[in-house]
Amino acid sequence: MKKHYTNSPLIIPDRNQKRSFITFSTCVILLLFLFNGFIPRAQIFLEIPRSGTGMAQAEAIWIASGNKLHPIASGEISSNSGQIRTIFHQQKSKNNFVATQANLPDFSYGAMDAADFNKDGIEDVVLTGIGNGNKYVSGIYNRQANGTFQRNNLQIPALSDGSVQFGDYDRDGDLDVLISGKDGSGISHTKILKNDNGKLIEVNTSLPGVRFGKAAWGDFTNDGMLDIIVTGQTKEGPITKIFIQKNGNFSPLRQHFTPLYHSDVVCTDFNNDGQLDFMIAGQGKNGSPVTRYYLGSKNQQFTDGNPKGIRQLMHASLDAGDYNGDGFVDVVITGESLERPYTIVLQNVQGRGFRDLVAGLPGVSNGVARWGDYDNDGDLDLYIAGVDVCFNLIGSVYRCTLDPEIDTEESPIETIPLELAAGPKYYFVFSSCYCDPENTGEKSYHGFVSNIHKEKMDFDLNYEFNHLLISNYPGWNKADRGHRTSNAFTSVQDAENGRKTVIASYMQDKYTIHYLNW
Repeated sequence: MKKHYTNSPLIIPDRNQKRSFITFSTCVILLLFLFNGFIPRAQIFLEIPRSGTGMAQAEAIWIASGNKLHPIASGEISSNSGQIRTIFHQQKSKNNFVATQANLPDFSYGAMDAADFNKDGIEDVVLTGIGNGNKYVSGIYNRQANGTFQRNNLQIPALSDGSVQFGDYDRDGDLDVLISGKDGSGISHTKILKNDNGKLIEVNTSLPGVRFGKAAWGDFTNDGMLDIIVTGQTKEGPITKIFIQKNGNFSPLRQHFTPLYHSDVVCTDFNNDGQLDFMIAGQGKNGSPVTRYYLGSKNQQFTDGNPKGIRQLMHASLDAGDYNGDGFVDVVITGESLERPYTIVLQNVQGRGFRDLVAGLPGVSNGVARWGDYDNDGDLDLYIAGVDVCFNLIGSVYRCTLDPEIDTEESPIETIPLELAAGPKYYFVFSSCYCDPENTGEKSYHGFVSNIHKEKMDFDLNYEFNHLLISNYPGWNKADRGHRTSNAFTSVQDAENGRKTVIASYMQDKYTIHYLNW
């Protein structure tokens, strides 16, 4: 389901930061600018109609049943009412999905994972988040033979803005639970729940509680025991840290990694050397987006991976999988730059780095992307949900059309040359909101437009624009990172014509125009 909005700005509720607004006419101009100069290429991922539900604050997983994969998605399905749903999109036949109820609680700002928890050969679901009426929900739901889910009697902490994962950290053959986030009192947690003969017992650890992030399992020492990596906001500030397990106890690795919040992390072996690596993306201490990956070694010392071709994103979602069957694990990432949301497939180049596949997928914020081969053809498909640049709610399966037996060495995917991808030379930046930027006591529609500059470094104009916006307008919340849009042109005159078009669009929609010149 997609919702389209015209003529009136739309807010996507976010409990922690204001959002910017874009009217329909401005959004049309924005899309024209975004695709100006875009080089057409073969469409690798095709949207399957009616295969999902548009959602904000979205979470999603694939669950296996009946030799098929089915996406389960949760989030806000209405931007105006904040209505929350958890929907099971049952795959009836290839490319045919039907939205059904499956006895799972509705929630948003949460997390899910799937595995066979009770060892009956059927995948179960663990979840946590905030339900309708701002009520916290959580639990492990065992899938029944008839396809429905039934909550078992095990207690799971009800947390939001975090993560939850199954994993056998103590190698006893039973699945344990790792969970992070904040509770209803605002206290952040990171907890291990040990499965002791069907009972979950909280393990006493010194793991820092995090929110707006993730705690993830990973065997960084190759000893068969699961370690933990944590990223997100703690009481002391953002963190990214690895905790090594020794006989059930967890000690922090001394190496420093970029501390992030509004972040995600994915652990896998990117260069096929047998050592676990990881990629993180999120918001740095200075409010800027960050995406980095680190390569592991036998002595648990990590080196920075090649950053070329990787876009910096925050409010991120990451998932890893070998989508093209070349033996190297790729990554899909959603999130926001300082200009707009993205959904990017990072193709692993033989373990030497990543390149943006330019897959043409809808960029989403407050969202998620998950790999899964739903059609069993050997290549990985995607489920994507979130909010696009025009504030449409996105939710769909995207089928990968690659032949999994293709020889990628002989038939490489064409990429845009770096000098061409850098694009034209002249830029201006704009943003908008329904707000009270000057603290007058009344909200109205405001548009902010910069003058024209040459860009010296990636996003330096966005950073300067953001600095001026926060400095000059006390009513603009410092946490706001809305969509700052840079538009690029080959001449000053073309840039000025584009700038006038944006201003005219704002004026048509009765915006108050503010000029941020430097």
